[in-house]
Amino acid sequence: MATQLTLASFLYFLLFCATMTFSPGPMTLLLMGFGMQEGLKRSMPVQLGASAAYLVSILVFAVGFAELVKGNPLLSRGIQFIGVAYLLYLAYRQWNSRALLLDRPGTALDSSFRGRFGKGLLTGFSNPKTIVMFSAVFPQFAGQGSETRAMDLAVLGLAFLLLQFTSGCLYCYFGQRVRRLLQSPSRQVLLQRATALMLLAVAMLLARGF
Repeated sequence: MATQLTLASFLYFLLFCATMTFSPGPMTLLLMGFGMQEGLKRSMPVQLGASAAYLVSILVFAVGFAELVKGNPLLSRGIQFIGVAYLLYLAYRQWNSRALLLDRPGTALDSSFRGRFGKGLLTGFSNPKTIVMFSAVFPQFAGQGSETRAMDLAVLGLAFLLLQFTSGCLYCYFGQRVRRLLQSPSRQVLLQRATALMLLAVAMLLARGF
């Protein structure tokens, strides 16, 4: 089965995913907290739970909305505008947000695999960014043909999951160092504004159409 993804559109997609997965947020801070206290190996159940949540979200929202907009350019353009508007909103929030409140290590953590997996799963499902991202952005990269669209979504979904998993592992492994880096309010502001500019760039690319 072929794919209609071009190298340029795939690189744009990777830029978007890297911006979303590596920027500080509920999931990255959760993984960083576990990594700070217990290291990468014992934090893996949380990471696996997050990956499972994103996989289900991709299957439900990305695939579902891709089928919904197939052959309907007006609906596709409307969802595209929603995605652009949400990315602009995220960029605005990142630019104007205050410094993050980092939890101190030493809090009690669930030691069971099920508890940690569930924590990652619930955090992944409760993040509203995933719904908009998978429903409004993913379908814009997929080809319009019914035969190639499924393959495009599979490639995009796999790329996102690999980036998300890599991001989570890095936050877990370098949790203590990342926490020291983000402890400075000025560095947090610099990181948040850099993320805002990247989100703005991706929003402009999405507005032009991939």
